[in-house]
Amino acid sequence: PVCGPPADMAPLALEWREDQFLHILEKVIGEAEFVQNNPTAGKIPREELVARHVLDELRPYTTENGGPLSVQTYEHIKGRTNLIVTYPGTTDKTIALVGMHMDVVPADPSEWQFNPFKLSRDKDEVRGRGTTDCLGHVALITRLFAQLGETRPTLERSVVGVYIA
Repeated sequence: PVCGPPADMAPLALEWREDQFLHILEKVIGEAEFVQNNPTAGKIPREELVARHVLDELRPYTTENGGPLSVQTYEHIKGRTNLIVTYPGTTDKTIALVGMHMDVVPADPSEWQFNPFKLSRDKDEVRGRGTTDCLGHVALITRLFAQLGETRPTLERSVVGVYIA
């Protein structure tokens, strides 16, 4: 198929844990003010702040702590951290999740009806700068890796996540 899992991939039973997702989402949205990206306006993102929350969430499941997750950090420019997280499979096949960027488009709080740099809820909506582009994705994939690390399913394919500055 053009879209969807490979035909040889068995379904993976993971549990949606909204409270844990919202917990990490709140942390990364809380850094949105400091990861605004507009160099011409003097806003240089410090993705290291978001990366720190991802690393804190995944630390119990890393190989350094007896877990299955391999975590590599790269910082070509100070404060602009990139992460590569790998959950190992049993073959050399890989599924890559690429594009979880840890910066956001600048926001002027005076133009918002709520604080864009703090996660808030309105009924079934969650709001905050980066919720859909792309800090929500960062939080979601981080929770995916945490569950893989916790449950340790046997997978044919390695799962690799690339978090980018």
